[in-house]
This record gives sequence, C-alpha cells and structure tokens, in this order.
Amino acid sequence: MTKQYSDVFRKLVIWTLIAEIAFWAIAGLLYGSFEMAGANFQFLHPGFFWMLLFIPLILLAYLKRWQWKSELHDNYRGMGRTRMLWVTFHPLRYFLQYFFVRNILFFLVIALVQPVMGNRKVKGSKRVLDLVICLDVSSSMNTIDMDATSSRLTVAKRGVMQLLNSLKGERVSVVIFANEAYTQLPLTMDYGAAKMFVQEIETDMISNQGTNIGAALEMAQIQFMDSESGHAVLVITDGEDHEQLWREQVTKIVEKDIDLTYFGIGTEQGGLIPNDPKDPTLGYKRDGGGAVVSKLDVSGLKRMANATGSALHFANSAYPDMTAVANDLSSVKSKTVKNMEFTVQRNYYQIPLIIAFCCFLGYLFVPFLVNRSQS
Repeated sequence: MTKQYSDVFRKLVIWTLIAEIAFWAIAGLLYGSFEMAGANFQFLHPGFFWMLLFIPLILLAYLKRWQWKSELHDNYRGMGRTRMLWVTFHPLRYFLQYFFVRNILFFLVIALVQPVMGNRKVKGSKRVLDLVICLDVSSSMNTIDMDATSSRLTVAKRGVMQLLNSLKGERVSVVIFANEAYTQLPLTMDYGAAKMFVQEIETDMISNQGTNIGAALEMAQIQFMDSESGHAVLVITDGEDHEQLWREQVTKIVEKDIDLTYFGIGTEQGGLIPNDPKDPTLGYKRDGGGAVVSKLDVSGLKRMANATGSALHFANSAYPDMTAVANDLSSVKSKTVKNMEFTVQRNYYQIPLIIAFCCFLGYLFVPFLVNRSQS
C-alpha cells in the first residue's frame, strides 16, 4: 500500500516551513526599514513579545496533527468512502487554518506591544489652579490656646499638611509673613518638598515682628505674574493685623479675579504668648507690667472676608478639618479651563488589531474557501 498522504504531509511540512521563514524574514526587513527611517520607531510595551513563543508551539501541534491525519488516512485507504469520511486529509485547508491562527496570535501580540512612530499634535483642555498659602509667623502664633500642648503655628502647619494631601495637580506656593512677607516656596507641584518646607517654618524666621496681612497678599500676587492658571490665595492667621494695609491689596486681588480664602487659627478666649516657644519656663510676653493675651480676632477676619466676599473658615480643634477649604479650592479650579496642545507619539496598534480580526474571519470561512471534496 502506497503512502500517498505521507508524501503529501512531507510536502505540506516543507512548504509550511518555507512560508514561516519567508514570513519572519519579511517581518525582520520591515522592522529594519522602520528603524533605519529614523522616525523614532519603538514599541511601548515590549514585555509582551514573549507571547510570540507560542507560535512555534502552535506549529508543532499542527504538524503533529497533520502527521497523525496523514498516517491515519494512508492506513484506512481502500476501506470505502463511507469509512473514510472521518479521516479526510485536506492539506490546503490545514495550511490555511494554521496560517490564520498563527497570524491572529502574531498580530494580537504586535497590537499589545503598541508600535509607535512619529509624533502628532493633540489639542485638549485642563482644569488648572495655582494656590499660594500665606502663613502667619508672627509671635502671637506661638500662643497655646487650641489644646494643652499645640501652638497656633503647630495647628496651622497640621492644617497645611492635610490640605497638601488633598491637592491633585495644583501648583502650590508658601509665603510666610509677620510684619514683612517672604516667599518660602515658589509655585511647585512637588508636594513632598512643600511638606518639608512647611515643617521647617518657625516664628523666628522673620525678625521684624507684627502682623501685616497686606504684605502677604502683595507677595502672593507676585507668585501669579507668569501664571495662566486659576489663582487662589489662602491666608492662615489669628487675625491680629496691626498694620491695616490689607484694603489696598484686596482691591487689587478683586481686580485680578484671584480667589481669596481666610482660615482663622486660635480661640476667642486666647492665651499667653511665650517668650520662647521651645521653653515655656522662660515666661510670657508682657506689656505695661501685665502679661499679653493674644486672642483670635474674629471680627477683624470677618471684616476682611466681607470686603471681598471671601470664604472664611476657623480651626475647630488642634487638628483642623480642611475639607471645607479643599472644597472651595476645587470649586475655583472647576471654573478655570486652560486650552493646551500636547505632542504625543503616533500609535499604530489599530492596524495589527484589524489584521488579527480579519484573520479570525478568514479562519471561520476556511471550510467555505476550500473545496470540501479536495483530498
């Protein structure tokens, strides 16, 4: 008995291997031509290339099946057409089935690694906000009246830390002020650096004592000079403004459409101001023979807030809840949309994905593409 289909199997294997070599050679040439084109060709997720190792496994599985079918067909030749129906051998159909399955996997992997080449411009919009936190470091902020151990400055820094944790994409700057104002941290999105700078703030950083909120507002506006984002200023203070120079600055702030929020630290009962916040045993500040009592200036803060329709919040404990302040800032941010143009890489994952889908359809229609009676 001749081994007709074993010979056909050998030819099928040879032509399949030739087709494989040709396929990978063409793929290599295409990759090399893209690399030489100098169009910044690369793959975004090359880690998925390992999945191509399934292709030789699929080839081995198909070869084993073809061998089994050819041997079975040779062994059952001459037993009648009815008995041969279940061992039919269609080389072209088998090759096309493997061809489409291999290509489905290959092009799906290429889609997963996402080939990119060249750049394109994309227009978009972004809600943006620049926030300047003005922190009072006058000596009255050393007063311990929120609880038994925490000074107003300590409470204020806790509030700033909580607020920094809630920010999402805003740039933040820190200005410290007493009778003068200085920029402690320029506008940045490095919240880690901002926290570090805030932790280091002490009342002895400014020797010229007093409380000049106007100077703080003026310095805050300087931070916005080169900014196209929405602008917001948060003033954290006990409200004891001795200079009363804030009126001129709030007028400018209103004209520049800067959102202004006040946050009061301290209690209306007040407390004594220690000479040295690190050593309370050194006594308290005195004036005219009596100890100086520092109180939260609620009426002064309300007067400043009402002058511009600004939001006003107060610390309700030594661990202040900054949720209301964060909500105010979020509301300001939602009103400011900045149109932007981005340069992004051209992604061509759609092309191999479409080819893989076409191969899937081809696989489904193989029985209709090949004559069923072919053997």
